[in-house]
Amino acid sequence: MVRQSYFPADAHVKKNVDALVEAGYVVDVVCQREDGARAKESYAGGTIHRLPISHKRGNKLRYLFEYLAFFVMASVMVAYRSLRRRYDVIEVYNIPDFLVFAALPAKLRGSKVILYLFEMMPEQVAYEYGLTGSHPLIRVLRWLERRSVRFADSVVVVSLHQGEVVRMRSSPRAELVVCLNVPDEALFHPPVANCDRSHSPAFRVMTHGSILRRYGIDALIRATKHLKDELLPGLEVWIIGEGEHKPELMTLAAECGVQEEVKFYGWVPLEKVPDYIASADLGVVPASAGWLLPNKLFEYVAMNKPVVASTSPAVQAVFPSSAIAYIPPDDERALADKILELYHAPERIRCLTRNAAQTYQNYRWEVTKRAYVQAHNDLIS
Repeated sequence: MVRQSYFPADAHVKKNVDALVEAGYVVDVVCQREDGARAKESYAGGTIHRLPISHKRGNKLRYLFEYLAFFVMASVMVAYRSLRRRYDVIEVYNIPDFLVFAALPAKLRGSKVILYLFEMMPEQVAYEYGLTGSHPLIRVLRWLERRSVRFADSVVVVSLHQGEVVRMRSSPRAELVVCLNVPDEALFHPPVANCDRSHSPAFRVMTHGSILRRYGIDALIRATKHLKDELLPGLEVWIIGEGEHKPELMTLAAECGVQEEVKFYGWVPLEKVPDYIASADLGVVPASAGWLLPNKLFEYVAMNKPVVASTSPAVQAVFPSSAIAYIPPDDERALADKILELYHAPERIRCLTRNAAQTYQNYRWEVTKRAYVQAHNDLIS
């Protein structure tokens, strides 16, 4: 596996590695090297190869440098490793899409290549920098996506909506494999006893994960001001995670006068996240980008927590309106009204939770894991 992130800190890749190991595979991982980590380390019968580059916040040139530097180093590492042993499969995660070409030396030796489209790079860059689809950079990124998809022997996508878009504009050589980014049920499962807000003076609303602009957390903070003005008793808004947008959100909370209601908990180990979800009354997924299907949504559903989410093609392709309390993206007033509505309607909360749980049975990790492992088995056979 090749992924420009840290391992095993990257929970998604770790979950996939563990699934393949459980199925009898030996997995090596090529990734970035965080401060204090060893360059080479054993993991579950395989080996982690950490390349001497770490992620640093910066401008567009810094990101471009990181992409190119990791691509070059990963290409050399994969070429060297594939000379020592022929891998059955090389699995490469974007971003960037062109990182899949680091697998070329192994492909020439007979390895099959899986491109794991963890993100939609053209959409993400267009959103972050306010570019239209006709901008030259976005057209180049779509061209790179097509070339990358065509190079791979199999392509994994993380949402039904993404699969439709990639199939339409990139013409993959094989059928796409849809593996939604659902949580591991060994960690995220319904608590033994749900927290009942009727026995607590607090009403806890939470969102968690990477704190980036595209996740729309600013709308939640502005909605908190409306809720405070309307005297929703015991309101607490938990924002759990780290990211480059966090300083702006903390400033916004101060400007809105909701420092007491909004609590920033910072980074929390993955194994501790279920404890926070179990203590919350409501999960909020206010992502403002339509292609996103955040894994936090599935984590709330897996733990039987009601969810308020922004309408988007990616989310609505999975959950009907009977399972999720939808609001328009970036609409702080609608978000505040929906939270207030659910606060006063416990039966509506129970209905949403029940319907979401029924839908989730089709996508839970035990189901998705089988499709993921089978994609590897099919390539080898």
